[in-house]
Amino acid sequence: MELFDLIDPVSLDRPDEYLISSPNILGKHLVTHTPNYQPANLEQFEVAILGIPEDRKSLNKGASLAPEKIRAQLHQLYKMAGKVKVVDLGNIKQGNTFTDTYFAVKEVIQYLRSRNVVTILLGGTQELTIPVFQVYESLQKNINLTTVDRTIDILKDSLEITAESFLTEFLFKKRKLFKYCNLGHQVHLTDPENIDLIHKLYHEARRLGDVRANMAQVEPILRDSDIVSFDISALRQSEAPGFFNSSPSGFYSEEACQIARYAGISDRVSCFGLFEVNPKYDATNQTAKTAAQIIWYFLDGFSCRNVEFPQSENSNFKTFIVGHSDLDHEITFYKSLITERWWMEIPANDTPTLVSCSYEDYLSACKQEVPDLWWKSYQKLS
Repeated sequence: MELFDLIDPVSLDRPDEYLISSPNILGKHLVTHTPNYQPANLEQFEVAILGIPEDRKSLNKGASLAPEKIRAQLHQLYKMAGKVKVVDLGNIKQGNTFTDTYFAVKEVIQYLRSRNVVTILLGGTQELTIPVFQVYESLQKNINLTTVDRTIDILKDSLEITAESFLTEFLFKKRKLFKYCNLGHQVHLTDPENIDLIHKLYHEARRLGDVRANMAQVEPILRDSDIVSFDISALRQSEAPGFFNSSPSGFYSEEACQIARYAGISDRVSCFGLFEVNPKYDATNQTAKTAAQIIWYFLDGFSCRNVEFPQSENSNFKTFIVGHSDLDHEITFYKSLITERWWMEIPANDTPTLVSCSYEDYLSACKQEVPDLWWKSYQKLS
């Protein structure tokens, strides 16, 4: 099967709101799949944009209309300072059933992953994270997933997997999920049993207030993530009204863009999905504009990626070893002398595992406190 048999090209017709004519707008610096042009040699690109017009497994009917609306706003933003080779592939063809769409998503993601092309997904609804995850399961041993959401999408009694319950697929079935974290849940919208479950499984859930109080704390989480799945409903209604049941509380757009930039900077994130934008509730295109800016900041972060990882022969790292009276192990930290990012070593059989951490984790260890990240990672690896 040819890849482009599964994809509809981007329309050549520019929307009415396409106002900027400068040669520096982003749309003039993307290679775009159109009815008259099919890009070749996709391995030459670093990032691919792919729309998924699918909403049949969600209460948020109308989200399937979002990819073109977001794309229209994204293309008219100015290009970022750094250089990124980006191709806009168009939209996955909606299948006769949602499973047909899932099949097409998996085929295209598999194709792009095999060529080391990072994928930006324009949803569609958030359960589309499932076919993406299934591709990763076929390629690697352990997968780290981060979601940005106002709630934790688990419905233990649900008879089917939907956008409102899709995490059930990862947490209750034997999957290759190693580390999961949700950023930005609001306790008044989240079942406390779901929060307890996340912690019992040694995963993480960072509530909205905690994330907003210290945005830098999410950088290590995103640095270790393979897939980032962003639900636009994590933003407050004033920032993103285009959702069927938006909330007056949530992230501001600037905070959402900061999270996206951290994800872009991460040299591990290879799929960033933005889901649940619903044009039916977005009369002024404000949500599409916000979504476009979130994608822009992911690309801006990507343009600044600095691939680094602690290795014994690398002089760009400084090692800190902290003894702990309550542990049989010393805790070893590594700090990059270039970016000042931190890593922590977790003992695991014969080969220790390194996880991204923060300076605060190091300070916690120095106070003879076992960092929560160390403990959870150790439990998973033991």
